[in-house]
Amino acid sequence: MVSKKIKILYFISLSIFITYLILLVYNYSNISETVVSHININGKVDGHSGKNSLFISTGVNLAILIFIWLLIKKPQSANYPIEINDENRESVYKKMQLFLSIIAIFTTAFFSYMIFKALHIEKEFIYLISYVTITPILTLVFFNNKKT
Repeated sequence: MVSKKIKILYFISLSIFITYLILLVYNYSNISETVVSHININGKVDGHSGKNSLFISTGVNLAILIFIWLLIKKPQSANYPIEINDENRESVYKKMQLFLSIIAIFTTAFFSYMIFKALHIEKEFIYLISYVTITPILTLVFFNNKKT
């Protein structure tokens, strides 16, 4: 069973994905034919490709999100560094679901940066991602006081 908190956290990654997909489709004709395809750890561009690669990376991001959702739905399928027994099963599975939902958020945010960079709105990236993520987080913090 997936808790409401995990679903809301996973929804954040979906909302980021949908936001940047809409921006990509809406602004595709305005994107130059050559776009940044890789940024190194120092933030410097070290790879370029055609603008069609933005849809390929979007597809890869969607595949990752689907894979993460399947693991969230069936956490027993994940690989754990500890032995799972009756005493720790529920706790370990909930922690893995939380971890996976946070990984989904970070993964989608990193993929979305490439789209924002191609649209030349990378400075607005932080603001948009903040707006898309802040509402569900505030909902979790302020309106969900039930003990589970």
